[in-house]
Amino acid sequence: MASDDLFLLDMRGADDVGIFTVVPVVGTTPGRRYGHTLTYTKPFLVVFGGNTGQETVNDCWCLNVEKSPFTWIKIDNQKGESPIARVYHSASLCTLGSANGMVVIFGGRSNS
Repeated sequence: MASDDLFLLDMRGADDVGIFTVVPVVGTTPGRRYGHTLTYTKPFLVVFGGNTGQETVNDCWCLNVEKSPFTWIKIDNQKGESPIARVYHSASLCTLGSANGMVVIFGGRSNS
């Protein structure tokens, strides 16, 4: 089973050689899961949904990559209707128009 570690792949070296390192994170994490999405919207990594191995979830977590120590924060105070729990969906950051800076979630599989 996979861990809930956060890995960084550093591709800044010569000869297209990448180096993986574990990023130290303090506090509670989103936990082990699969079928989730991870989206980057500067300065945040945003994790949404997936399956914990026990259930399909619709939780949302963010990590500020510019603020140390790195700490995952669960986003519980969003406004509006939350998306239903889903797995194997897609997510992307909008970079143009009125949705600029927003993360869009589409599709996937739910328990329904």
